[in-house]
Amino acid sequence: MQDQKNPWTQQRWIGALLLIAAAQYAWNAYDVLALSGYDAGAHAGYLLTLVREGRLPHPLEGWQTFHPPAYYLLASVVWRISEPAGPEVLGLALRAVGALAWLGAGLVAHALARGLGAGAATAAVATALVWLTPCNQISAVMLGNEAFGAALAAFALPFVLRLQRDPGDVRAAVAAGLLAGLAMATKYSGVWIAAACAVPFLGRRPDRRTLRALGAGLLVGSVLSGPVYLRNLALTGTPLPMTRDQEPVKSAEAALELRPRRIADYLWIDPGSLRRPSIYQLPAEPGSFAHRNPAMTNIWGLLYAASWYDPFAQRVPIAQHEDQVLWGPLLLLLGLVPTALLVLGFVLSTREVIRTRARAPTAPLTVMAWLALASFVAFTWRVPTLGAAKASYLMPLAVPAALFFARGAQALGPRRRAGALALSAVAALVAGLVFTSGLVFQPDRRAERILVRTWLYYGEKLPGSHIGEAVRLLYGLPDPEASPSR
Repeated sequence: MQDQKNPWTQQRWIGALLLIAAAQYAWNAYDVLALSGYDAGAHAGYLLTLVREGRLPHPLEGWQTFHPPAYYLLASVVWRISEPAGPEVLGLALRAVGALAWLGAGLVAHALARGLGAGAATAAVATALVWLTPCNQISAVMLGNEAFGAALAAFALPFVLRLQRDPGDVRAAVAAGLLAGLAMATKYSGVWIAAACAVPFLGRRPDRRTLRALGAGLLVGSVLSGPVYLRNLALTGTPLPMTRDQEPVKSAEAALELRPRRIADYLWIDPGSLRRPSIYQLPAEPGSFAHRNPAMTNIWGLLYAASWYDPFAQRVPIAQHEDQVLWGPLLLLLGLVPTALLVLGFVLSTREVIRTRARAPTAPLTVMAWLALASFVAFTWRVPTLGAAKASYLMPLAVPAALFFARGAQALGPRRRAGALALSAVAALVAGLVFTSGLVFQPDRRAERILVRTWLYYGEKLPGSHIGEAVRLLYGLPDPEASPSR
């Protein structure tokens, strides 16, 4: 292909793709409802505790306060700077933290795909999937730490793969340790990239240079993330505290628990989860908050639906979760080809890692993916709610998944590869169009009013959390306790 031989053409194509993704993210960050996103009000309350009181909340004093603080420390600075400009600017600025980070993650995916031998077209489609797969693009403009933490893991990967080639590279070890430490100081899932950092040192005969690199990486990563987990241990008795077992989070989680988890939930894909890709979609009562779709107890069906659509109604209005609305089944159908290529690449990489005893160039990615999947299975088994199977929890795997996709595509013959890449590009394009706010689905103002009242209610239940004040600031609502002006 011509673009394979012309670097300038390649740069123009990826530059155009970046502009398209950035424009879509910017529009969505502006137009999407301020509290659209998983527990957005609780994340805002965490931020405002830092802004108003200048302190980290106790891990168990609020709703999302168990999360490590790195994202909140950064976003609280953004809050202080943008708050005087009003609620619209404040909401846009807070969303920009994750959006900009995720755009950078896509560029990392493109560079790594090319470095691992993928053709220009393959790398471009892989990058488009990183940016436009529904789970990723929805999460990128949510108010929360999901996209930022996943982007930090992505930024560490080039240095991890350099270490895989040369485990004595001290600079790469320090950079990988720095970014992995920041990822662990942002979300608990940062442990997956930390594990990837260790792979280059496994099964190799240590020498002075390798030990120096290992020690440097460990030191930097521990300095950044260690205090977070030591603080958790000192305050709660565990390095990984959760608020799921205390009110009001416990009651909110219980609303998403249909029954105890079963082994069968992991052994197949329920066709009903593909036909009705929403936890609210039932044949008799579409778009109902009162009932839940039993097909979504199937773990892989819900994970796939959450990757390629919006089963938790974060962006698709609840009234549109019905059989007559075919966008969900269409996107799940289009997603089959890129998902199949991803699985093929993952299987090929796993086989190579086993054959080479973790010496393969992509061994850190493969080990990271297996650890993440094992963690996901263990977590969903322990927490039997529908909310435990959100695809966004696996967002740190998005860049490794893009590289597995590229590996699977490159394993095909030229004609089959061209057809598969075309279908995958169509899937990314349609996903981008469907989840451009206002193009297919209009923001649900009625659901927004309900959501505002809900978070104000939870703010009263957790009076020290600043949730209520944060919600009022994001919507420009008056403070009911403020004295009337004279």
